[in-house]
Amino acid sequence: MNECLNDAAARCTFCGKSLPIVNGEMQPWRAPNGQFFCNEFCADDAEEVRFRRHGRAERKAHQRDFFF
Repeated sequence: MNECLNDAAARCTFCGKSLPIVNGEMQPWRAPNGQFFCNEFCADDAEEVRFRRHGRAERKAHQRDFFF
């Protein structure tokens, strides 16, 4: 990854640890939304927190299970 990242962006979005450097190059885990993480576990945990905060979307009336 040859992108120039400032000090704030050189840290994991979830845990705040420094992003990994391999062979002198920064090798962060990049989520589809553009955020950088130190590994896939932090990316997954951040997604879980986002999901819990926003909750599941309401089902539309025709998608609900009705028992009559």
